[in-house]
Amino acid sequence: MNGSLYEKRGKFYVLTHIRGADGKLRKKWISTGISSNGNTKTKAIAAMHRILHELEQETAKAAGTFVEKINFIDALHDWVEFKKFELRTNSYELYTLNRNTHIIPFFKKKNKLITEITPKDIEDYYKAKLKEGLSVETIKKHNVIIRGTLEKAMNEGTIQFNPCDRVRIPRQNRQDRFKGQAYTAEQASKLLEVIHGEVLEPVIMLGLLFGMRRSEALGLRWSDINFKNQTIVISNTMTQMRTLLIDEHTKSFTSHRILSVMDEVIGYFKRLKAQQEANKREYGDKYHNSDFVCVWPDGRIILPGYVSHNFKKLLAKHDLPEIRFHDLRHTAGSLLLAQGVNIKQIQEFLGHSDVTTTLNIYVHTDEEAKKETAAAMGKVLNLH
Repeated sequence: MNGSLYEKRGKFYVLTHIRGADGKLRKKWISTGISSNGNTKTKAIAAMHRILHELEQETAKAAGTFVEKINFIDALHDWVEFKKFELRTNSYELYTLNRNTHIIPFFKKKNKLITEITPKDIEDYYKAKLKEGLSVETIKKHNVIIRGTLEKAMNEGTIQFNPCDRVRIPRQNRQDRFKGQAYTAEQASKLLEVIHGEVLEPVIMLGLLFGMRRSEALGLRWSDINFKNQTIVISNTMTQMRTLLIDEHTKSFTSHRILSVMDEVIGYFKRLKAQQEANKREYGDKYHNSDFVCVWPDGRIILPGYVSHNFKKLLAKHDLPEIRFHDLRHTAGSLLLAQGVNIKQIQEFLGHSDVTTTLNIYVHTDEEAKKETAAAMGKVLNLH
């Protein structure tokens, strides 16, 4: 149902058209109850969407097209299960976690049928989660579940309109967006020196030298390394959802990639493989056999949570700036850009699905490099 917002006699009104019993459309003015004095238009627009949505529901009810039997909580459960076979295992686990931890507890208090959910309910959810300190990006992930649930109900004829269409997802201020940090070449070299002999050494090397995500490094198998051709195939990931370890293929076609390996790095992995073979003989039946590259001396898989937690400890121990493990990936991309590698090659190296993603992440690095160049030129010319 369409409508327009007008200012009349110091208040905002909605003008829409209602079809009467005779089939003719007639104008209908509805007060939003909001004064037009001051900066209130945004509130009036939100009120207009709510009013139009309620009118749409009333019209549909009068026509007998609504089936008011499904609780919104049940619909949320059904949608996630409905999507189960389309989702990667870790995505399904994340959807389930977000649904059970955040979305259901909030809407359980409202105790509404799916036909009673309004744009204001959705807007209230966004506001509540922002107040709890959740990021805009996290709320967007929750929105996928809420919108999907309502979209499914609409396609099935349970509701006529999706309330999410009437609500604007919160936006994050540009200055509030997290910017990944990257080490300088000197810091990266120091990191490679201090990790020698650490259990995290192969994981960190894969992140720093090949820009692998944590999940890709932990999912790497010996069968993925071709010692003869000196290549590594990145085709699997290892993630953790609570106590569940999830081993699966990379998330997209572009994430699956083949990278060349330097002689020195091939030599390192040959030595690592030989060491693991020696560990197998030492531990005997107590050794945990697997094909994974990144394991403990007894063959146990290194858990993702252990990597993140102890990576920070390792940096602090050696007086290196604190960064996330994922920032090793940013470091790899930034160092390649500094060496003049073109952005398309960096995209393929990192496995980004779109070159725009690569540009958005590394354009700031290029800008900083330009500023440094300008500053250096100023020193050369003694400009102060």
